[in-house]
Amino acid sequence: MADQEREFKYTFKMKSSVTTLTVPVILPLTASAKEFVGRLMSSHDLPCFVEDDLFEEFQKFILTETSKLQDESSSGILKGLEGAAHDKIGKIADQWGKAYTQECVGYTQDRDQKGSSDFTDLYHKLIHSSALEVLFNLEHTYSVAVQDVVFQRDRSIQKRQLKQSQEMEEAVQNLDITHDDQHVNMLAARHFENMQRECQQWDMELKNLQQAQREEFKTYIRELANDTNNAEESSIRQRIRAMSDSLPVEDTPEPVEQPGMNESFTVNLGSQLKTIYNLRLMSMDVLDLCRHRPSRSGGRLMPQPQRLQSAMSLYSNSLSALVLLVDDRVSSYTGIKKEFASICQQSTDFHFPDMDTQLRVVQQAVHKGNVLRKAHKADERDRGSQDNSSEGSSNSSNEEISTNLQTGDFYITRHSNLSQVHLVFHLVSDDSTRDNTHCGTHPVLLALRNILKIAVYFDIYTITIPLLLVYEMHEEMTIQWCYKRAELVFKCVKGFMIEMTSGRTDGAETRTIQFVVPRGISEELFTTLSELVPTRFTLSRSLDLTHR
Repeated sequence: MADQEREFKYTFKMKSSVTTLTVPVILPLTASAKEFVGRLMSSHDLPCFVEDDLFEEFQKFILTETSKLQDESSSGILKGLEGAAHDKIGKIADQWGKAYTQECVGYTQDRDQKGSSDFTDLYHKLIHSSALEVLFNLEHTYSVAVQDVVFQRDRSIQKRQLKQSQEMEEAVQNLDITHDDQHVNMLAARHFENMQRECQQWDMELKNLQQAQREEFKTYIRELANDTNNAEESSIRQRIRAMSDSLPVEDTPEPVEQPGMNESFTVNLGSQLKTIYNLRLMSMDVLDLCRHRPSRSGGRLMPQPQRLQSAMSLYSNSLSALVLLVDDRVSSYTGIKKEFASICQQSTDFHFPDMDTQLRVVQQAVHKGNVLRKAHKADERDRGSQDNSSEGSSNSSNEEISTNLQTGDFYITRHSNLSQVHLVFHLVSDDSTRDNTHCGTHPVLLALRNILKIAVYFDIYTITIPLLLVYEMHEEMTIQWCYKRAELVFKCVKGFMIEMTSGRTDGAETRTIQFVVPRGISEELFTTLSELVPTRFTLSRSLDLTHR
């Protein structure tokens, strides 16, 4: 719909005179009606008593004229379709239908639990069939669309932040000259409202796009399942391949990264009934396990082998998990949580709720858990000394219920759009992990016990743990400090795994525990840590049958 200029007239009385205000307005209006009226009041020096009436009349004008403009635009399009070819009409109808389902909630398709269950079965079947490449092409096409919206959002917000910082700097420099404190406060409030409004608009656009992609993806899965037995390439596969081929084709080989250090071991745990484990020591950025790095060679999409494995094991008994150290707030605004949430937002999760939805559920559970904790503390006070029981009860009742977690707490999020991870254990840690006075009863280490217990009982066969319980090296973290910390974590993990797997014979697949140390540590330190493994674990030795 092209922009058009319409004339707005407003008449008001002031004493014995009648004044008419006539201004041109570009429709559709990009700014808010309230902001536009504020500009009119300021630029035309209108009296303050007409502001409310002017705002009401301007809103009526905008609604009426915008509706007329939309009707005229629609009538022009319909007239242009008279006598058009059937294929052209079909394409335009598809575009309109897609636009309605993305913008209007009332036109979205209903989702039901039975359809969700059928979808998981169909996806698991297709991902292990010849449709594997088609599915990855489809997911990549959707990912590019989401990344484009995210890029536009970040660029738009960055421009607004730069503009607002310049306006604020100018206002502060002209303080007591052309601006006063009240004007600066109003400017800051307006900046906050505008930024919040823009962020909400972009978030809504991104959510609508992802919801539309989820519905389309489920439809494609059902159609692909019906065409699995066809020998020739079906129309649905051709359509998906055409969507992928229409993307800008660039031969982007896999980026050359600084090679990380890694070492693998096969160990036996247990005294009588031994259990075999694969241990892997790696120096890397822990979020590299979540990032996608697909490349195109000759115009053909080449996903990572690890990503293929993750997709094929999504609905299996061999899941992968990551332990991520976070602060005590259930959010995604700062630190490694913000970076992780940004990675999750780069593509649509077609199997689980998005990150924000899962965090809202966690926040509700945290509130309930803190209520129970408060009640438990009150019971403990009541069982204490009777002299202090009434005072303790009074203090307990006046305490506010915290919305934060405690050190050693953890919550779990599920993901299908990450490279090598299905589950993430968000483990609450604090600065005490940098001390050298750790023992096996520290809350973070006790939480690792519970995490490993969940991994054993819920078919998580690969789990990644930060060996030093930190992601960045600091001055006080000497080689001796790292050696003692790694020795403590190895000892605790070994004891926990022996405890959890004793007497369990379910499954013949070997479990893998990956220990990650920060990228950039010295080769000397990495060698020291790798040499520590054989001293804490019993290595599985191969039998040489070449000699008699």
